[in-house]
Formats: sequence, structure tokens, C-alpha cells
Amino acid sequence: MSAARGSAGGDSRHLLASDLARLCLPAAYKDSNRNLAWANSICFLFLLIGLIGLKNQRVVQTSLTPVSEPVPVVFTPPEEQPAAQPDVKPDEPQPQDAPVETPQVAQVVAVADSPAVAFAVPVQGAVTIASEARYATPPAPVVQAAPKATKFDPNTAGGGGFPPPQYPSLAVRNRYQGTATIQILVEPSGEITSVKLFKTSGFPLLDEAALRVVKEKWRFPQGEARNLLWDCTFELK
Repeated sequence: MSAARGSAGGDSRHLLASDLARLCLPAAYKDSNRNLAWANSICFLFLLIGLIGLKNQRVVQTSLTPVSEPVPVVFTPPEEQPAAQPDVKPDEPQPQDAPVETPQVAQVVAVADSPAVAFAVPVQGAVTIASEARYATPPAPVVQAAPKATKFDPNTAGGGGFPPPQYPSLAVRNRYQGTATIQILVEPSGEITSVKLFKTSGFPLLDEAALRVVKEKWRFPQGEARNLLWDCTFELK
């Protein structure tokens, strides 16, 4: 124990010969020796890396391919192709009945008050002076007569769609009643081309309801042209 106390007090003449004394040393002496050991280890590692780096690297030699003599290349230009000649069509022969030598001269008819008539272009041949201009009468326009009007009953018609008109609510409230006759022109394709009021019911509200249902909802089948008269009756029960 005395030897251990002498060493802890800093007296270098006393040596620690017992493991128990060394175990009882303060932690400060242990840490200093440990740090020294780490420093020595790091120095030894750097020394080892330096020795490895001093070793000479192996040089790899690669043989080069010998250079051959250059071979001259002779360039031969391609032969020029002959230019393509355009196809020249021979002159077409003129028809036999067409005059070649003697040109036709049209007769000019002028309308003027005086025989001295000035033309903007030179005129060949005789010039006839007329006292008044006469024009051909245009043909009369061809008007196809409409087919004869016939009564139409949608309840007995075959094909197509003919829904009834909707009774206007205002007409129901005011007790409006009457019969409106509608004229309908139908093309052979079934297209409706004209819808007109042929005879009024006495109330514009009822007439408009009858016209609207024909224009918007009626569909006719194909057939001949038709001129139909439909009596649309509005009656409250």
C-alpha cells in the first residue's frame, strides 16, 4: 500500500510491482497512457501507408501497329448522261370541214339614229344600220300547278305522325272554342313546305296552337305532292 501511495504522490523512485497497485491508480494516469497509445497507433498507420506508396507501379507496355505505306486512290468521274430530249408532239391535222384560207366574216348590225357609227375596233364586211332594237321575248316561267286541295283527317291517315294540338290553358280558362282550318303543302319526299291559316277559329290563340303542332310535330310519309286542308277543332267538354 505504501508503494501505491508513493506512486500516486508523484515520487518516481517508487515503482509499482503489484498488479493490485496498478489497478488502484487514479483514472488520470490511465487516460494519459491510453491517449499515448492511440497517438502511436495513428503514427504507425501513416508510416505504413507511406511505405506502401513508395512502391513503384508496374508499367504496362503495349506494342504499336506498324504504319503501312499510303496507297494513292485514283478518282474517276462518272460519265455524263445525255440530256433528255423533250417529247415534241407533231402538229395535229386540222379538220377537213374547217375553212383554212377564207375566214368567215360576221355581219354586223348596229342600232343608231345616224348612219355614221363609230366602232371601237375595226369591223370587216358590210354594216347594216337598224332603226330600232328588237330583242327576243324570254320564255314564260314554268309554274307547276299546285294539286287540288283535299280534306285531311289525321285519325284515318296511314303512316306518318300526327299528334293532336295542346289546348292552351288560357283558352280553357276563358272557355275559347272553335275550328281553325290549316292549309298544308307536302312534297313527294314527305317534307312540309308550307303551313298557312286557311280559315280562322275566331281566336288567335287557338289558331296559333293548330299551326304550331303541324310545323313542329307532324311528319308525313313519302308519296305524291299533296295540298291538304285540316280542320282543327277545339272543343271543351
